[in-house]
Amino acid sequence: MTNDEQLIRETNGYEPLFSYGHLRGHYVGSDMTCGALHVEQFVRPEHLSALRETLVADHVVMSPSGDAAVQQRKAMPITRQCLWELQSGIMLRVLENITGLHNLLPDTRCKQTRIVFAPSEQPKIETWHDPDTGLDVALVLVIQLNNGDAEFSTNAKSLTEVVTSCTALQVSYWQHKFEMTGVSA
Repeated sequence: MTNDEQLIRETNGYEPLFSYGHLRGHYVGSDMTCGALHVEQFVRPEHLSALRETLVADHVVMSPSGDAAVQQRKAMPITRQCLWELQSGIMLRVLENITGLHNLLPDTRCKQTRIVFAPSEQPKIETWHDPDTGLDVALVLVIQLNNGDAEFSTNAKSLTEVVTSCTALQVSYWQHKFEMTGVSA
């Protein structure tokens, strides 16, 4: 098999881990006035078991210490796909359409992205502002790895109300707080 044939085979076998159509169809324009939203079936059910096992095995990849790019290259393919999809432009647009937030940026360095081992841990953010980059955490997504549901939080109060009875993936999205023509962005 040539390299081109292998690439075509791998590309044709690609299946997204997340239910983009389901998210668009059911949650676009959701009410986020209280800073929280529960989303059912965020992860496609047929990929949930493999995703859970792989993320738990690769949990060190989502560590704020060390070089995130090097750690992610060492990760298993499903972990890399998961991070790639969660950080992709498509996912960012879907999340912006669901939450009403704009100009979201992915947490590519995994500064606030981690595995939450429940029930001994609670989803949390160490700091909502990163002085090194000037960015603020605008959205925290907690994906329950037992059923694929997700909780969105846009503030500390709603995040403290997220309960995980199983292992979960916590993903953060950043936003630059800048003013443009006198209007807060």
